[in-house]
Amino acid sequence: MSKRRLTLLHTSDLHLGSDVYPTEALRGLRRVVNAARSQGVDAVLVAGDLFDSSRVTEETVGHVIQEFRELARPVFFVPGNHDDLLTGANGASRQPLSLPPNVHLFREAVGETFTSSALGLSVWGRPVYDHSPSFRPLEGLPARPSDGWFVVVAHGLVMDGQGTLDRSSPITFRELAQADCDYIALGHVHVFRDVTREGPPAFYSGAPSGTQPKTVSLVTLDPTDGVSVEPLTLA
Repeated sequence: MSKRRLTLLHTSDLHLGSDVYPTEALRGLRRVVNAARSQGVDAVLVAGDLFDSSRVTEETVGHVIQEFRELARPVFFVPGNHDDLLTGANGASRQPLSLPPNVHLFREAVGETFTSSALGLSVWGRPVYDHSPSFRPLEGLPARPSDGWFVVVAHGLVMDGQGTLDRSSPITFRELAQADCDYIALGHVHVFRDVTREGPPAFYSGAPSGTQPKTVSLVTLDPTDGVSVEPLTLA
């Protein structure tokens, strides 16, 4: 695979099926899909909490899968701490999903990599099966593939200092700095935020619905100019 210019849409925390804002959450999904089309992105990254709980209806799940199927470009999503129906965490019944070929769900507890040879893109993610201080979203990050772009999708809380590691799913600035990849797409924080240190660009995308400003991140991977990230405010 050779590196060519790619544009990715990075989103997270859609919380579909929310008890608090169910209709607004569905609108958020529609905003994401519309943005992916209007911006002509090559792929979509969903950094966790696609769903809100294990109580999401089959109708909502089917609607989400259909939206991603019709998007007709690769979608990579890692389960977050609210995605119990995907992981079976917290005693929830894990719902089997029939996913279209363009949708890639990270299932392996130790993390796994999906590769699109057509895009020259590899994406690694580790799902949240145990939202606790012992779970490290970036633990087990493999070596960079020998060619192509390498992107990481993770759901957790970036924290400054060892004294805060009693929080669940912690990510340290040291882990971010040492990650050998081109971009780290983060979820869990519902506002756009740059948490880059000395390593690759690392950003929270914000959420497409809820009370905070509704944003996604547009990520450009350019062989000449490198990686650039900008927030896109959703209508």
